Formats: sequence, structure tokens, C-alpha cells
Amino acid sequence: MPTQHPFLPQHLALAIALALGCAEVSMAQSVAEKTRPFETTAEMQARLKVFAAAPDTNIQRVIKVQEAPLSKDDSNDLVLVSRQGELIGLTDGGGGANVLQLDIVKGGELGEIRNFQDLYLKRGEWSNDRAFDSSSLIDSNAKLINTGDIRGAMHVLGELVNRGTVAGPVFVGKKARFSGSGTVDALDVDGLMEVNPVAGAPLVINDLKLSKSATLIYGLDAEKGNATIKVGGTATLGNATLKITSVPGEYIDTSKRIVIEAEDKVEGKFGKVVNELAFLNATPDYTVEKQVGLIFERNKVPTEEIATSENGRKVVNVIQELQPDMPLPPAAEQNSNRPTSKPTEPPKVVVSAKPKPVVQVHAIKPAPKPNAAINALLGTNLTTAADAIDQLGGYNTADLGNATLSSIAPISTGMLSAMSRRSPADGYDNGQVWVQAIGNSGSLAKQLGNFALKHSTKGLMLGTDWAISPDWRLGIIGSKTQTRMDSYQFDGALDSWLAGAYALRQEGPLALRLGAVYGSHDGSTKRHVAFNGFRDRLKGRYDATTQQIFGQVGYNLDIAHFDIEPYVQVGYQRYQRDAYTEKGGDAALQYDGQAQEHYSSDLGLRLARTFALDQGMRLTPRLDVGWKHLYGNVRGTSHQRLVSGGGTYTIEGVELDRDSVLLQAGLDLAVSPRHTFGLSYSGETGQDNHNGALMGQWRMMF
Repeated sequence: MPTQHPFLPQHLALAIALALGCAEVSMAQSVAEKTRPFETTAEMQARLKVFAAAPDTNIQRVIKVQEAPLSKDDSNDLVLVSRQGELIGLTDGGGGANVLQLDIVKGGELGEIRNFQDLYLKRGEWSNDRAFDSSSLIDSNAKLINTGDIRGAMHVLGELVNRGTVAGPVFVGKKARFSGSGTVDALDVDGLMEVNPVAGAPLVINDLKLSKSATLIYGLDAEKGNATIKVGGTATLGNATLKITSVPGEYIDTSKRIVIEAEDKVEGKFGKVVNELAFLNATPDYTVEKQVGLIFERNKVPTEEIATSENGRKVVNVIQELQPDMPLPPAAEQNSNRPTSKPTEPPKVVVSAKPKPVVQVHAIKPAPKPNAAINALLGTNLTTAADAIDQLGGYNTADLGNATLSSIAPISTGMLSAMSRRSPADGYDNGQVWVQAIGNSGSLAKQLGNFALKHSTKGLMLGTDWAISPDWRLGIIGSKTQTRMDSYQFDGALDSWLAGAYALRQEGPLALRLGAVYGSHDGSTKRHVAFNGFRDRLKGRYDATTQQIFGQVGYNLDIAHFDIEPYVQVGYQRYQRDAYTEKGGDAALQYDGQAQEHYSSDLGLRLARTFALDQGMRLTPRLDVGWKHLYGNVRGTSHQRLVSGGGTYTIEGVELDRDSVLLQAGLDLAVSPRHTFGLSYSGETGQDNHNGALMGQWRMMF
């Protein structure tokens, strides 16, 4: 049985007509909306200002946490969130024209927003992972990180990081910044636009327009590739500036990158190219239709001109030997091997000859992967190149010798202290046993700040001496110390065992003091090389030995209960390190053995006075001031090479001070005729270097 329609035929006809009419109106409106221009940023600012001052606008200020969802009525509302304000849950503007303004310095996270025609971010850093339909204005002191879906136009005067979707156009002001890998309907840039593999590149559904004031900051990465701006319509370059910053880890066997790829066309060119790369030229390529490429090639600037020190120039000379020129990319190699066709050549010759070059080209084995550290250096900019060269040079190794000799300086000082503090009493003059605790610290080239090599040592020294005649005494010592070294991206450790002997001849006021110390050192180093996307952690272990010999002559003057002793001292120090090789990546170095030695002379004056205390105790303050002069070569050197290849080069360390001031101050307390406790500080200070030690001592006479 057929079903009878409940509507009369004339009613159906009227409904169909109305539907068709409405469809036509809707289509006309959508076309009009698509073709009509959006308001400018200045127009939106002016409109929001007028709206805020309008008498029919209700302003609600939220200055503390809004615990319950906020829902407005059908009036025109401006919801202004400031101070400690926070919106919890749904914020519904209701009917009428409504604006939500966020003015909080610390920023926050956007919640659920409905029925607000405009969102005004005045201050703070905000994040959004939700969907809303508002047009947005990001002021100069505000930032928005979008991972959600914004279905409205966006005007950026501050910063927008878009990792989500913006269904409307985005306008970036002259002092604003735009970045992110999200999707936008259209993009109009007057300010900065940043594209790199980390931040990504935007997908523009319609048109991309760069104005003359715009700057496209472009970077790429050897491992992560490059980021290409995809444009569904027309890409207009508008004489904008293309700025090439560092190219993290860029391998030099790849030369071309696609910056922009448009579906319709590319109009214009970049008006200016700012290249901050130290060793590479970057040239825009417009030869491919609908694309803008970027070609990298080695420039003609000698690498030694980039280095700021003599050590750096030695490093880059070796790099020049390893990779003197930029090799052609694979595509270019194939083009260069392809034979030139001749019009007069018969077709059969071309056919028969065709397989040969193809087979030869594909039979070529790929070149070995270039050194990643060197390639990262070639991608650095003028600001970071010098630091990268210094890191690759491993300059701290040249200072290991001077740092080691400085760390064991308290050993000879302690031996002299034991010899010069003898004051036998009550017949205890056959010998003594003494123990010293050592805490030593210092720095080489302290004016370099964090780049100076600092060292700190702690240890224990045990000694004894005895009389072999009325004038001569002999003694021996043993010591164990641990040293830590620290500098910019460098750490070192040193475990040391030391043994020595000393002799004292006392003939009236004249004293002759002699000593010799031998040290065996087990050292380790850690270097952290990090620049331009390249990172390497390098470790090394080495063995070293030291020798110290000194002789001192002093003459004691007993004046007004003061012991005054002028003295002169000469010394010899030697350091020898075995060869070793670092373990790590492409920045690892192989070091040859190192040996250095220097001589010194000291002139000084020693003062002391003893005060008698109750119960037979005695207190003796001491002061020692002097002047030290070094002779010979006062720089350490290191002969080294990259493990991956290249020649050997020599790095020079920090120059020690030729002249320095010596200061020693101490206090001894004899608690009995046999037992004495002492505490002293000894320091050596020059114009560039410093070394200081704090020592505690216990002595027992027998």
C-alpha cells in the first residue's frame, strides 16, 4: 500500500523553492566571505579599543581564580583576566559581541572558550591545545604556543609558535616572530619567520606573502634533514631577507636544500641574503619552477683567518689537509661523468654507448663518511667558529704538566717546613716524626675565567728524620694525593704517589737544606666537545712522572727575641707524560709523549718568635715572604693529531708567570716538649697564575 505524504504538493513546491533560494544565498555569502579582505592588525587594535570604551560594553575583571565556569548573558562583554586571575573550566561569552583579554605576566594555559569573537593576549606566554573560533591578537609582550585548532584570523605582534592548525590567515607584524610546523590557511609576514628541522616549517593552504621588511631565518641539519615550506597557492618573496645561520652537523657532500615549494607559482626573489656561516657560501636557487632552493659550497675564506689564536690556526691547517675543498654532491658527480651527446652521432651509437656510463657511475663506491666534527665546524657561523676550533684542539692537555707541578708544590714546602721548624728542647734532639695534611688549589691563567684550568689537591704526607752527626740530619717522606682539574668542558683527575728524601746541615746560624722528590701519577681526562649540533664525549688515561730537586741556604739572626732568617733557594722541576689516545667519536685526539722542565730561584725572609705559655706550652707565629723567578721555557706543549687522520700539530699551553710573590704564614703550638701542632698557609701569586695550600702538621720529637 503506497504511503501518502503528509504535505500538500503546493507546500512541497514552496519548500523546494525556499531551499534552492537559501542555497544560492549561502553560496553567494561563502564566495563573498572568501573574496572579502580581512581586517588589518591596526584595524583590529582600533576596533578592540573602541569596543572596550563603548558604553554598552560590560567589563568583568577577573583578578583571582574563578573556581566555577564563567557564563555571560546576551550583552556585549569584555572579560579581562589580570593579576592572579585564572579561568577554570568553560568560559562562555553568551550572546552579543564578546572579547576575552588575558593580561597575566606569567601566562598560562588556555581553557575551553565559547562565544567569544576575539581573543586578546596582552602579556605572558600562553599555550593552547583546544579548539575555538575567535579571531586572535597576540600583543608585543605576549607569546602563544598553539597545538590546537584555531578557526579564525590571527594577528601577531609578539610571537606565535604554531604546531597545530589555524584555519584563518596569520598576519605577522614587523617586530613579531613566527615559527612552527603546523598548518595555516594563509601567511602574511612582515617580521621574522624561523624555519629549521627542530622548529619545523609551516604548511600554508593558500598563499604565502613575505614583505620587504620580513626576514626568513633558515637552518638545516645533517641528520634531521631540512624543513621545506609547503605552499598550496602562490609564494611571494617580496624582496625579503633570507638569513642563513649555523648549519648544525651539515655534511659537505650534500649541497642543495629546498626552502619553499609552491603549488601555483613563486613570485619575486629574496632582496638580501645574510650568510653567517664562516666556511660556506649559501646561494638561493630559482632555476626550478615553483621552488626556491639553497645551495651550499665551500667559500674562499682561509680557515686560518677564522681562528683567533695561534693554536687554533695550527688546528685548522690540519683540517685543511684533511678536507681542502668541498666535494661535489652525488648528483653533480653523475652529471660530470655523463658524456656529452653529439647531434651528428648515429642513434645506434648512442644506444650502444648508453649502458657504459650508467654502469660506471653506479659502480662507483660511495666515499667514506666524512669526519662529523670537521663538517660541523664547516657549518659554524663567524661567532661560534673560534670556540669550535678551540674545542677540537684540546688545548687543556698542554697545561697538564704545569697543573701537575703546581699540585705537588706543597710537598717541597712541607719538607722545608719540617726542616726549618726544628726547636729541640729538653734533650729531644735525636729525631722527629711528622704528619702533614694538605689542601691545595690554584688556577692557570685566572684572567680567562671559566676557560682557566683550575686544580685542587688533597692529600697526606708522612716524614721522619734523624741525626747522623752533630751537624747533619737525614729524612725521608712519603705522600699520597688526589687532584681534580676543571676547565671549560674539560675535567681531569690525578692520583699521585710521591717519595722523597731531604738533608739538613745546621752549623751555628747557617743552615743548608736539600731535598728531592719523585712522583708517579695516574691521570685521566674527560672532554666534552659540543658545537653546532655536534656532540662528543672523550675520555683518556695516561701515566706521568715528576721530579723535584731544591737547595736552600739560610742565615739565622736572633734580634730582640725574633728569629730572622734571610734565605736563597734554587730549584729544578721536571714533568714527563706518556703518549695516550682518547676514546670517543670523530673529535678524539691522539697525544704524543710530553716532557717539560724549568728552573727557579727564590729570595726570601723568614720571621718567627716564640711565646711561653702556661704549663710549659709554647706558641710560635711564623711569617715567610719571598720572590720567585722562573728560567727557561715556561709554556707546556702538546704534540697531537686527530685519531681519524691528519698530520701532527703542536698546541702551546698557558705561560707561567716569570715572577711571583711567595707568602707563608703559620702558627705552631708546642703542647709538650715532644709534641707540636701547626697550621700554615702558603701561597704563590703572579700576574696570571695562583696557587695556595693550607696545611696542618703534627710533630713528635724523640
